[in-house]
Amino acid sequence: MSIKNRILRKFGFKKDQNGIINRYLRENGGWQSHLINTKNFIEHSAKAKEKETCVILGSGWLLDVPVDNLNEIFKKVYLVDIVHPKQIIHKYRKYKNIEFIKVDISGYIKPVYDFIKKNRKTKTSLNQIVQQFPDDFNKLMNNASMIVSVNILNQLDILICDYIKKYEMYSDEEINNFRKIIQQKHIDLMPRNKSCIITDYEELNYDDNMNLINKKSLIYANLPKGKAIREWKWNFDFSKTYHNNYKTVFNVMAWDL
Repeated sequence: MSIKNRILRKFGFKKDQNGIINRYLRENGGWQSHLINTKNFIEHSAKAKEKETCVILGSGWLLDVPVDNLNEIFKKVYLVDIVHPKQIIHKYRKYKNIEFIKVDISGYIKPVYDFIKKNRKTKTSLNQIVQQFPDDFNKLMNNASMIVSVNILNQLDILICDYIKKYEMYSDEEINNFRKIIQQKHIDLMPRNKSCIITDYEELNYDDNMNLINKKSLIYANLPKGKAIREWKWNFDFSKTYHNNYKTVFNVMAWDL
């Protein structure tokens, strides 16, 4: 199920991906401990898995993925995202056992686009939108030795729900309920005993003196119980471009399913 570039532009995926690398560069090393913690957890999780195929969901710029080490550990590594940066494709194009898969990890972009297009004039419950994946993606997930959800769980709903909000048809409660569905479906997609999830789950905003001003949860779904749980903080934005008045830190959790 291919998604046309014009739809991706309407949702803002390419702009969002460019924003990630620009923020990483702007933070001038502030992300480093978070990226190291993420890579270390993925490598630790890989030790207990079969070594045939590894699927990385949300590969993007590979800032938080130990792709070279995974390339040595597994016979095949699949990098999965809705958009792959050209620079990353160019860098790894000669690696025979690394393959790029372009797919909507949420399974909701095209269904939401079609739903809104059809129901602009008549409000219909968002609960009627059905998640869709290509058959080859389902097969890939079923057959993988290891599946990693990399700092993507709380991101999946954002651009989708921002698109829905443009049409001013649904209340915040209705949209938040849909956020929960999107996140829960992603968790349910991850096979037990073969998967690990890394996600930021709470946003903390500080003033210039690092006094906590406010915080909010980023996860709407019910997080499953896990093994080998680790937590750390991600100094996401100290340049105050995410929030004009605050420095933003994320609490991050990683665990094996």
